[in-house]
Amino acid sequence: MIFFLLNSLFSASICARNFTVVFLNPGYPESNATGNFWANVTRFMVAAADDLNINLLTIYAYRNHVLMKSLAQQVIEQKPDYVILVNEKGIALNIVKKIAEHKIPVFMLLNTLSSDEYDLLSQDEKKFLIGSLTPDNYQVGKKLSDDLIKAYLKQNSRDNMINFFVLQGDHTTPAATARVKGFSDSIKAHENINLIDNTVANWSKQQAYQKVKGVLQRDRIDIIWSANDAMAFGAKKAVLEAELIYQPIIGGINWDVSDEGYTIDISYGGHVTLGAYAMAMLKGIDDKVIVDEEKYQLIDIFESSHSKHFSLFEALLVNNELSRYDFARFGEDSTTKMKFSIENLIETLK
Repeated sequence: MIFFLLNSLFSASICARNFTVVFLNPGYPESNATGNFWANVTRFMVAAADDLNINLLTIYAYRNHVLMKSLAQQVIEQKPDYVILVNEKGIALNIVKKIAEHKIPVFMLLNTLSSDEYDLLSQDEKKFLIGSLTPDNYQVGKKLSDDLIKAYLKQNSRDNMINFFVLQGDHTTPAATARVKGFSDSIKAHENINLIDNTVANWSKQQAYQKVKGVLQRDRIDIIWSANDAMAFGAKKAVLEAELIYQPIIGGINWDVSDEGYTIDISYGGHVTLGAYAMAMLKGIDDKVIVDEEKYQLIDIFESSHSKHFSLFEALLVNNELSRYDFARFGEDSTTKMKFSIENLIETLK
């Protein structure tokens, strides 16, 4: 019996291989005007790669979609077993096509191809698109709007007109458009919403600051809905400088930490961890143990900053203690496999 167990473990160790993944990160390797989200995505992926025995290389595009296209050749030159791509500003289609020429499998993270883009792939190219993992951006856009309106109504009459200001990320990235669609559907339930502006600030704190600063010179703003926290921080900076006799309610998305103290009222986040789960999914795909219907996942991962999990999650991120999580628990080969969620991620600390 002991011999059989040891022999099984030995066989499993032979079957499992150490493979290489290149992640083409659309953001920066450090905090910048668009926040620290993409740097943190890589940090979670590195921690997961360590747990899962995966070689990970990250190449950054610095929020430059022209540069991102040119980096495809650099990705190919690494000769990885898999490539992880993000469909930032809708440019992933051409990159997928180029990588497929070299028969390298591609996994889409956070922003995947639209159905129209997918249809533009040849049958051979489609074979190299092996999976995707995306958060439910529509739901988070709606939840954030609902919560901001609820917070406003706690302090004000329901008969008041609510002056609403929206900061979009961009016009084309799937996450950006889905979040705005969620917001739009949220406000349909309220007759007293006055939409002052619905403008793009390119995920940038500085651009959001300038736009909110300008609007406050001529209009009252009651609620600021922001597609990411960096823009929300810029909005808060403009609000503080305006020295208003009232305080607009401000919300964003990402669970970013503002080093300059521009605290906002609510943030939704958790999706920063999905790169780590993508690593676990890739291990299952490589080991050929993940079923086809699990290779393409849409997850409602988002939680509010009022969640009971947020403080500990934030502390571990700020203190660079991501290695305390056990990402192997989300692999298909784990004897105690868990469904991926923020709650279960915290649970692995035990």
